[in-house]
Amino acid sequence: MSNVDKIQFLRQVDLFRSLSEKALFELAAITIEQTYPPKTVIFKEGDKGDALYIVKSGKINILKRNSQGIDSVLVSLGKSAVVGDMAIIDEQPRSATLATVQETIFLIITKDDFRTLLGTVPEISFQILKLTTERLRATNAHLKELEASTNQMEDVIRVITNIARKSNLLSLNASIEAARVGEAGKAFSVVAAEMKRLAEDSAQEANKIDSLLQALQSKTKAIANMK
Repeated sequence: MSNVDKIQFLRQVDLFRSLSEKALFELAAITIEQTYPPKTVIFKEGDKGDALYIVKSGKINILKRNSQGIDSVLVSLGKSAVVGDMAIIDEQPRSATLATVQETIFLIITKDDFRTLLGTVPEISFQILKLTTERLRATNAHLKELEASTNQMEDVIRVITNIARKSNLLSLNASIEAARVGEAGKAFSVVAAEMKRLAEDSAQEANKIDSLLQALQSKTKAIANMK
């Protein structure tokens, strides 16, 4: 890929869209084109941030490891996505794992080259600051929406759990009454058993929803802290 082609592509990337022709030329000069096969881990959560990756073509997943040690997909990204820009600036370890989904071509800029460029082309620093601000605003809006949704889900869980407890109690009382009246209470006993089963099912579903809610909250925190 020639420098001219790189410049044309970089113009399509949000982070560099507003840069001057001179800045784009210098940026293109330090990019390294590299192709990775499908299902390749480019870097892992906790790794040192040593480069910025721009997706020229292909598809990637950003993954986060949960408390059980299982990696789950936070987001899938494609052409023009920029990954790892903050980690090479703030010196913090990678907060998520990057892996290819299909064959992917990256334009890579090393940390040292990028920092040198920031010193010689200050307009890139301004563009990064602008994009970071936009990301924070978008993340905050997303978090507020999720907070409202999770609060509603918590209310639903409480209602379902309460119904399950009351149904269980009614079932117990019905079983006791059926046993007291003997043969005449057999039909009542069947109904009581069915109520007990429904109560148990409701409790299980409430637990499933609660687990999904916790996973959603974990993903939200991970996205907010992603580098």
